[in-house]
Amino acid sequence: MSKVEDHIAIRELAARYNRAFDYGNPEAWVECFTEDGSFEMGSKKLAAGSTDLLAFAKKMIPSMKVKHCTTDAIVEVDGDTGTHDAYLILVDCGDKVSVVNSGRYIDAVVKVNGQWKFKQRVVDIDDKS
Repeated sequence: MSKVEDHIAIRELAARYNRAFDYGNPEAWVECFTEDGSFEMGSKKLAAGSTDLLAFAKKMIPSMKVKHCTTDAIVEVDGDTGTHDAYLILVDCGDKVSVVNSGRYIDAVVKVNGQWKFKQRVVDIDDKS
């Protein structure tokens, strides 16, 4: 895989993650992570490892009618490891469509059996104060 193909694959990983969550597929959401991957908000680890990630997704996905929109991604690749840093815009798709949050995803990614996965996904929500 060329560097350009790696960059595209990492961006598609983020898109698969968004769609899995937004369209109610917790198993597909977990597939975006390594088996020991973690999901964090700021410095708080919300879930780590496939079992914990799946429990988190099954709890959160049904409670949220949202669209995750990521943009302006910066991808760095070094062999089978890399980083993905993208803006996040979270849109509430409930009764009234509106932007409810913004921030950044700061990700560590690794290639596992030819597929890019999140090793660590940190969401850094913009300060609302």
